[in-house]
Amino acid sequence: MDLLLEDLSKQERYKFLSAVVIPRPVALVTSKDRNGLCNAAPYSFFNVFSEDPAIAILGIGAKSDGSIKDTLQNIRDVKQFVINMVDKSIIGAMHIASADFPSNESEIDYAGVTLVDSKTVNVQRIAQAPASLECELFQIIELSERRSLVLGKIKSIYIQDELIDPATKRIIPEKYSPIARLFGDYYAWLGDRYTKAIPTMEQIHELGLKAGDIEKN
Repeated sequence: MDLLLEDLSKQERYKFLSAVVIPRPVALVTSKDRNGLCNAAPYSFFNVFSEDPAIAILGIGAKSDGSIKDTLQNIRDVKQFVINMVDKSIIGAMHIASADFPSNESEIDYAGVTLVDSKTVNVQRIAQAPASLECELFQIIELSERRSLVLGKIKSIYIQDELIDPATKRIIPEKYSPIARLFGDYYAWLGDRYTKAIPTMEQIHELGLKAGDIEKN
């Protein structure tokens, strides 16, 4: 089936695109308003797109009534935010923070998590998160009246000590399992993992069409 985007409604576009491009990590973003009230909200239109400069991108849509979401307004005002990765320890908090809270209430008061000070930004991170990216605003791209791209320059990364191999200074794969957003109300965990080295040109020439079948390392 070929689907021309111009023939689809906005809602149909969202449904198909979000269902096809999976899995996506979830960013549980903490931000704060001009008065210092903390907001926490999950976003799955999210990823890291550069290491130099280190840039994370959030796709933030409007509320159902077309008004601006608290996270976007806070980032515009304060110019800083924290991306907290979500694993099983805070999945309940993530789902609670998905609810449509009024702007004068903090999701943190209901989510059962604790805020702690960040190292490089004046927005707190979630203590229970396995990893957090402290960001300052780099750029906001207004794609339309209902969708903005927020580019955050990552200033610091917090990672729980037990997730890092002190000898190699690498994440231990078996201990880090962030949640993945699929579509609708569907989510997933990381399943079986494998390693496979990128083949050299010599291997490709030697193996020909079987290059894709190089044994797992």
